Amino acid sequence: MGSLSRMEAKLAAISARAPRSRSEQRDATRARLLQIAVAVLIERGVAGTTTLEVQQRAGVSRGALLHHFPTHALLLSATVAELVRQNEEHIWREQVSARDPDPLARAIRTLAASCGHASYIAELELWAVARTDSQLRDALRTAERDALRESERVMGQLFAAVADRPGYTAVMSLSIEFVRGLALSDVLRTDPARRDLLVERWICAAKLMIDQPSIP
Repeated sequence: MGSLSRMEAKLAAISARAPRSRSEQRDATRARLLQIAVAVLIERGVAGTTTLEVQQRAGVSRGALLHHFPTHALLLSATVAELVRQNEEHIWREQVSARDPDPLARAIRTLAASCGHASYIAELELWAVARTDSQLRDALRTAERDALRESERVMGQLFAAVADRPGYTAVMSLSIEFVRGLALSDVLRTDPARRDLLVERWICAAKLMIDQPSIP
């Protein structure tokens, strides 16, 4: 990555000088725990992101970790905000590479390319595990609700060029669902040609839908 992430920048600023208060120390510890939890989640998946692993990598006591994240579910759900931030970063990077003159095709290709990054898969993995983990499911619902505003802002900017078309809402929503399925398929299938074909077919379908009024 080129520039420091917001979380990394915050950590650097805090560690550059001695903490002035207990509150600042607590903030620094929480930020470090979250940064490490996100890194472990992306690297090793949900199964490998144990509270013990995060605690040991952070170099903090068990009590310090439990003070900020009393349960494993709360620790995992707290990573969502940073994953969403990373996913947005990938979207704008992919958009720079997308050269298609058609704004709808460019938006869909950008979205499809960004869903191949590890942070996107990590967030989906949290959703999948939550199917059989009620504690994680409840914690994720809260975290994702808070992150929804950011996601809606990003999608609104990505599809802004077609926002005045009658089928805008339906096409944008279905494109999000399409790339989620595409990302999960990519976990087991490694056929770039087939993947590109699916994206092209969805673009063709989206072009037909964009001028059709959305169903209420």
